[in-house]
Amino acid sequence: MKDDYLFIKSLKVDFAPKKAPVRALESVDLSLSRGKRGVLIGPSGCGKSTLINVLAGLNADYSGQVLIDGRPPLRGGETALILQDFGLLPWKTVWDNVVLGLKFRQKSAGEIKAAAESVLEKLGLLSLAQRYPAQLSGGQRQRVAIARALVLEPKLLLMDEPFSSLDALTREEIQDFLLEIWEETRLTIFLITHNIEEAVFLGEKIFIMSHSPGRIRQEIENNVSNASRQRGQTQFWEMCSFLRSFLHRSSHYAADA
Repeated sequence: MKDDYLFIKSLKVDFAPKKAPVRALESVDLSLSRGKRGVLIGPSGCGKSTLINVLAGLNADYSGQVLIDGRPPLRGGETALILQDFGLLPWKTVWDNVVLGLKFRQKSAGEIKAAAESVLEKLGLLSLAQRYPAQLSGGQRQRVAIARALVLEPKLLLMDEPFSSLDALTREEIQDFLLEIWEETRLTIFLITHNIEEAVFLGEKIFIMSHSPGRIRQEIENNVSNASRQRGQTQFWEMCSFLRSFLHRSSHYAADA
């Protein structure tokens, strides 16, 4: 535990506990070291998003132990969350979407300008700062969502199926881009996906979740993540095949990959 940045022990989450309780998560145990990339994969409805909401500090109604850098999850703070639909406000420009969190944190105008310009330039978005989300491609919207997270300088980046709405080529491009960000920042990243190839490409540690109520059935140390060149290698496809077989055997999981 002392070496784990992300630590979960015996986590249980129920819905509607005052009526007819439905257990969403059952005795979840999970740990991830600082600066590592963890990927959670499992069947629909198994509680993956419930778990990430707990980590993001959006749901404090649980039992068990959940620690991020030794402390219970807090909304905001050193954790950033990117959602499946990117979470962009359609009536705000790229610039206004990116600086929103900084304004909530009551940063000065000078601090906001410097931080936003820096991250937008780094992500190739500065020339698009006055456009609205509807005027952007899917890949560009995803970059804006990442920019809005990175501008807060988080230590933990949570991602809930962030690439599911992208076409295959754009998805691979953004996956490569995420790895470039990780190599530069060494953020701790915890990502949910339904896509087996994505899990193998991005996850240094892969967690496989059971059907509801969700629990961690298997942890896999993955030594074929990290580099785009791995996509075409035999070891990469062997790991994908192993993961697919395990998912089918353990939970009759139908992957979309």
